[in-house]
Amino acid sequence: MRISTSWAQQLSLNSILNQQVRLSQTQMQLSSGKKILAPSDDPAAAARVVDLNQNLNQTEQYQRNIDTARQRLSLQDGLLQNAVDIFQQINELGIQGLNDTNSPSDRNAIATEMEGLKDQLVAIANSRNANGEYVFAGFKSDTQPFEKVPAPGGGYAYGGDGNQRQIQIGTDRLVADGNPGESVFGVPTGAPPPAGPSPGIDNAFEAIDKFIADLKSNAPESSSLDDIKQSMERIINVQSSIGVRLNVLDQQENMHADQVLNIQTVLSGIEDVDYADAISRFSLQSTALQAAQQAFVQVQKLSLFNLF
Repeated sequence: MRISTSWAQQLSLNSILNQQVRLSQTQMQLSSGKKILAPSDDPAAAARVVDLNQNLNQTEQYQRNIDTARQRLSLQDGLLQNAVDIFQQINELGIQGLNDTNSPSDRNAIATEMEGLKDQLVAIANSRNANGEYVFAGFKSDTQPFEKVPAPGGGYAYGGDGNQRQIQIGTDRLVADGNPGESVFGVPTGAPPPAGPSPGIDNAFEAIDKFIADLKSNAPESSSLDDIKQSMERIINVQSSIGVRLNVLDQQENMHADQVLNIQTVLSGIEDVDYADAISRFSLQSTALQAAQQAFVQVQKLSLFNLF
């Protein structure tokens, strides 16, 4: 078999080019910190990296959902704590108003103070979040939840709905980010306070209005105060359920943090370059490239014309 001079030179040139490609790839690995520069480098590992990155992105989205749910639940928790504080003041005023030593003017003064506290409760029930959404309106977050019904009504009307927005915080885990107003403050009837003993008023504002009316007529009923106490207990129960959901968010967040760390560890093992190995290869490939270049120079001298 005869090998021409040009063929020998082409083989030497191909060797140089191949060494340059290997050296360039190692250099890119060192500069990027990644050993998989293209899917063709390791198709199986590249597919695994795609799956892991998808899992990581999904978990990070769940973490953002948790932050959103925590913000909304924390806001409700704070509002309900303020409501409980006001209810305690109203309850103390109610006990004071039931005392037979009070004169009609004393009871009118208590009624006036209680009415101011009730207005604060209504303002809490109609609170908005940072996005301008009503907190206790369910899905109808752009509608004011509670509104005073004008005469001849006299009670309150609920403008929201009974839905709870569910936020996904895990692959198979949802959490409600709030409570609709009727489940917190009771279902209003829109009717004026009835005379005499309370028939059992569910809505907190209407129950307070009933007691206020009794005080102004100098005939307070203990049954009306019982309605107010039941409204306060309902709010305390809702607040407890919010606390449970906040604990769930904390637990799920810790689980996600562990999962993210595990995914990042696996990803690092698959795609991160081993610098010690890469630097060693870079040194060997540099030496090989220099040798190939020197060989090319020698091959160029192999010509019969150099002998004449």
